[in-house]
Amino acid sequence: MKRPVGGIAAKSHTRRANDRLDPLGANSDTLRSAHAFPNAPSAPQNASFRDREDEVSVQLRPFFSYYGGKWRDAAKHYAPPQHDTIVEPFAGSAGYSLRYADRRVVLCEIDPILVGLWRYLIQVSPKEIMSIPDVPLGGSVDDLNLIQEARWLVGFWLNRGTAQPRKHPSRWMREQIRPGSFWGTRARETIAAQVPKIRHWKVVEGGYKRCRVTRKATWFVDPPYQEAGCHYKYGPDYVDYDHLARWCRSRPGQVIVCENAGANWLPFRDLAATKTTRTGRRSSEAVWTLGGKVHTIRVPTYSENEMVAT
Repeated sequence: MKRPVGGIAAKSHTRRANDRLDPLGANSDTLRSAHAFPNAPSAPQNASFRDREDEVSVQLRPFFSYYGGKWRDAAKHYAPPQHDTIVEPFAGSAGYSLRYADRRVVLCEIDPILVGLWRYLIQVSPKEIMSIPDVPLGGSVDDLNLIQEARWLVGFWLNRGTAQPRKHPSRWMREQIRPGSFWGTRARETIAAQVPKIRHWKVVEGGYKRCRVTRKATWFVDPPYQEAGCHYKYGPDYVDYDHLARWCRSRPGQVIVCENAGANWLPFRDLAATKTTRTGRRSSEAVWTLGGKVHTIRVPTYSENEMVAT
C-alpha cells in the first residue's frame, strides 16, 4: 500500500493521555521551567518589559487562515509579551504567538482537529510540506493521498477565515482571485520555511482549565466571543464565562483577554474596529488586561501583498 504523503505516521501525532495534560511530557501536571523548552532561545529570566520592547522578535506568517484569528491585529492593538512564556488557552491559529515565535509558546486547544494540526506542524519536515500537492479546482482534498493532519492543513487553505477545514476549493480559489491566499506553491514554501522555527512550541489538548502553566507568563486569551462565537464547533456553549473571568484574573503574569464590544463578563474597554475576512465588514473589538497596558505598538509588519493568510 502506498504510504500517504505528509508523512509522519498519523499515530505519532496522538500523544499519550498524560502528555495531553502535561506540556512537560512527564508525570507533573504543570509547566514549571525552561527545561520544557530545550530548543527555545534563552533570555534573561527577569528582563523587564522596557528591556524587551526594543527586541526584534522572530515573526512568522500564519500557518493557516482561521476564523477570528488575531495575527494582523496582534501587531497593531495588543501589547507585546512581558514574559518569556506565551500561553494561548484558546489557541486557534495562534496569531499572537506567531508574532513572537521565538518565545516559549504553550498552545491549549479543545478542538482535536486543531490539536492534531499543530502537533503535525511542530514535527513535520519542510520536505514533507513541499511534497503536498495542489487540490484540483474541481476536486476535493479527499482526492489527495495524504495523512489526516495534512488534509486538515490543506483544508484550511481552501477557504479563508473558516473555523473548520474545508474539503472543496472556495469560489474565490476556483476563480483564481488572489491565488497566493490559497493552497499552492506560495503557501507550501512559506510553511516549509517556518516549521523548523516552532519545534520548541508545546500543545496541550483540552479546554483552558487544562492549561496548567504555573510560572509567570503572557496569557493571550481569545475565547469564542459570547455573542459572536457561534461559528466555532466548540463555541460559547462550551465556555462558562463567569468561571473564565475568575480564571483570567488569577493568572500569574500578564493577561490579555479579547472580546467583542459590549461583552460584560469582564470590565472590557473598547479597542478598535478591525478588518475581517468579509468584504466591507469590521469587528468592534474590546479588551481587558492585567499586569500590562493596551497601546499601539510598532513592530515590523507584512504588507497586504506579502501576506499569505490572516
